[in-house]
Amino acid sequence: MVVASKILNTINTPCHELVHPWVTSCCDASTGLLIHSIQTSFRIYVTTYMLTLLMKGRKPTKKELKRTLLSILQSTAFLSCHSFGFLSAVCLLRRIFGNFNVLSIASLPCSLSSLVAILIERPSRRGVLSLYVTNVASETFYNMMVNRGIIKPIPYGDLFIFGSSITLLLYFFRGQHNKTDSVYSLLRFVVGNSEENDYLKPLLSSEILQLGKSNQGTIRKAITGIHQAYYTINSELKTIWTSDICPHTYGCLYYILSSGTRLFLVGYALQLSLKSLLQANQILRKPSYILKLMISSDTFRLGAFLGGFASIYRIVSCVMRRFLGKDSKYICIPAGSLASLTYCLYRNNTIALYVMLKTLQIMYVKGSNNGLFPDLPQANIFFYCFSTAILSHAAILEPHNLRPSYWKFLQSLSGEIIGTVDRYYLDTFGLKSSESLEIVLKKNKHVPSHVFKF
Repeated sequence: MVVASKILNTINTPCHELVHPWVTSCCDASTGLLIHSIQTSFRIYVTTYMLTLLMKGRKPTKKELKRTLLSILQSTAFLSCHSFGFLSAVCLLRRIFGNFNVLSIASLPCSLSSLVAILIERPSRRGVLSLYVTNVASETFYNMMVNRGIIKPIPYGDLFIFGSSITLLLYFFRGQHNKTDSVYSLLRFVVGNSEENDYLKPLLSSEILQLGKSNQGTIRKAITGIHQAYYTINSELKTIWTSDICPHTYGCLYYILSSGTRLFLVGYALQLSLKSLLQANQILRKPSYILKLMISSDTFRLGAFLGGFASIYRIVSCVMRRFLGKDSKYICIPAGSLASLTYCLYRNNTIALYVMLKTLQIMYVKGSNNGLFPDLPQANIFFYCFSTAILSHAAILEPHNLRPSYWKFLQSLSGEIIGTVDRYYLDTFGLKSSESLEIVLKKNKHVPSHVFKF
């Protein structure tokens, strides 16, 4: 009740004392932030889009390069407008209302700036952006509720969310679905396209099995022996535990082992690459450190999760098909539920929330198409603005509830303005904002500084 009464308080202080203490002029502060945010945004999107081009594994055409450059500029404008618009809206609302209140200090100006910003971005990216910020906002809102004592944490609640959501997604995958959705491409990569609803089992060609012998005469003897041994074992595995009931081409043992091994290696390589990039300076100083990363248990976790999930799903699916004597889309329920237990090897709230939100989105679209739910035009824009408002509120008034990586992102994008806002004024609202900021700064072991001045 005390906090509820304080939340209606107002702060009668000029903008420069609370929001931009390094300069008195609101225009100068906004201009400085715009310049900094353009530089940061451009650097972020150059890296992102260039990596996307490189992952295609081929030389980009002039048309692709031109489209990529335009995308970089458009996305840079989008993100720059976000930060510039936020600070400008804060100062503008201060002049309109004559004071600061709990809405005008963060959530309301962020809603206005995000509305303008998302309209600048390409329509094809709005859904992805909306899903991402809704993911982070969901976690932030949950932390806010826990810290207020409104809800209590549930042990392994993230495992339940992931397990139930991924099982539903797999059920949709085995039934009728929109094949262009990115989440189904991900499922196709993990569990295999043979588990899809309309997959047609191809005829086994004898020519495919003979390809390994065609050029042995040109390879050195030792390599030929290794290749022949691998080819022999691989060919034998393909013929073990075969069944006409299962939709995959070769035997079940090969079907299970090939997927599990491949995904384990993919997950291991991704985790090792990410750790190497994040600790590049340490590796350059001490090259032997890469060996420590390679054998670290943390490096194996993502691979174990992906490989284990695919293997268990396929094992259970093949066993259930043989037990029932037929294939059925309902097999994915026990298979997905048991496979989801591998999430414990790589517990990550981002993954669990992404799967949950994607499931809810698909369920809503299905319900809307069937007339069960109303069709919400521009729902992506609404959820984007609403979610960024929650994140802005948390970043300004209770930053300890924000995901650490997102706090660092906001600090980088804003030139550390988020950290310089005077939280002692904001303690008026009863949310212990100054104490919350101290917690965050101690975790990051960083004292905010003024990056630019006008």
